[in-house]
Amino acid sequence: MKFSLQQKMILAFSVVVIVSIGGVVIFANLDSQRQVNRYLTRGGQYGVMGLVEALEDYYEYKGTWSMVGEVADAYSQRHGRKNAHGKASELTLTDQNHVIVWSNAGQVKGEKLTGEMTSRSLEIHSGGQTVGYLVVENGVLQTPDDIAPFVNRLRRAIFLAGGFGILLAIGLAVLVSKYLLEPIKVITSASTQLSTGDFSTRVDIKGNDEIAMLAKTFNQLARNLELAEERKQSLTADAAHELRTPIAVQKAQLEGMLDGVLPLTQKNVLIALQQTNFLSRLVEDLRLLAMADAGEVRLEMRILNIVNLVQQVVAGFQAQAALEGTNLVTVFRPDGEELWIHTDADRVSQILQNLISNALRYGQKRGRILISTRKESTKLVISVQDDGSGIPTTALPHLFERFYRHERARTRENGGSGLGLAISKKLALLLGGDLSGANSPEGGAVFSLELPIRNT
Repeated sequence: MKFSLQQKMILAFSVVVIVSIGGVVIFANLDSQRQVNRYLTRGGQYGVMGLVEALEDYYEYKGTWSMVGEVADAYSQRHGRKNAHGKASELTLTDQNHVIVWSNAGQVKGEKLTGEMTSRSLEIHSGGQTVGYLVVENGVLQTPDDIAPFVNRLRRAIFLAGGFGILLAIGLAVLVSKYLLEPIKVITSASTQLSTGDFSTRVDIKGNDEIAMLAKTFNQLARNLELAEERKQSLTADAAHELRTPIAVQKAQLEGMLDGVLPLTQKNVLIALQQTNFLSRLVEDLRLLAMADAGEVRLEMRILNIVNLVQQVVAGFQAQAALEGTNLVTVFRPDGEELWIHTDADRVSQILQNLISNALRYGQKRGRILISTRKESTKLVISVQDDGSGIPTTALPHLFERFYRHERARTRENGGSGLGLAISKKLALLLGGDLSGANSPEGGAVFSLELPIRNT
């Protein structure tokens, strides 16, 4: 049999309440008769505390129990009571060693009192010490018949109060459990909606307790799933859009040559080949991006001199820059020092190639591109700055989104696949660093690659 969480809470509360109140009721019921007897004996209507006080005064004055029988007999005759059967109280007085010094109950003077009677005796004190005991039997220790109904009513009241307390506590447990579980039910319902694909689901639970924290975590999870779904849909649409044009151009070229509309020349074949190359690069970029998302990009980490690496990458673009009249300038700070870091040379080269390629694409013709490398405490920063028109303010938050092209790169011919910066950002993060883009105060755009300095 399965129980809901609310039923389990109610059951747990009920067990605790029943055990607690039940224990109190049982103890009170068992103790009620003893307390009544205690009252009757020690100072109630049928008590003998007056005799105890008289005996204490006697011992205080005499310092001995000799001749105590006269005092005890006189007090017993004046104040003694009988029980409901007409039997008088039977009293026995002993010294501190339980040796009998007086008795009207037939006990032999001089004998030592033992057994149960000693446990039912009243202590007599003098000078802060116990000097004797008064044992009371019959009369005053026997509960009168008119007390029995009172004791029964007392016990009945205790049971009724306990039963009412248990019912009240269980009722409160139901209400409290319902109140405590209501937010959990809301989150459960929202989770069900979330599992069906409704990522817009949110829960509104106020407070600072654990349930409120759970609600906040749920909302964050739902938001992340919603963003992931939006990115997935956007990626699918963008990929389809990116593939559509080169495939259409390639198809048109091939069909034109097959139908004889276009001559089978090297130029026309080259156009189709260019579209094929673009598709190959796009597929490879998508594959690399998917691997980066899954953390499956293999890194070949080793210690290397970043100065040599930057110079090698820049050297690979010198010919293209010369054709466009662009000057590639490298700066290293501190100058003349070798900067050693532990990283993946191929991935760093790939990032720098993307950044320099973008700078050549968007910078001024016959302009200048500055590649600077500097050391900052625990990190190394490589910046690539062009002298172009800069990045529109509206485009800055979207620089590293997939397939994003701002107004400086509206066409595919000028803008590439739209995945270069997204891939570079992912690779930088995998290397333990970061990649950022901004507008330079001197004009143009500047992209900064940060790499951690470790194990150098």
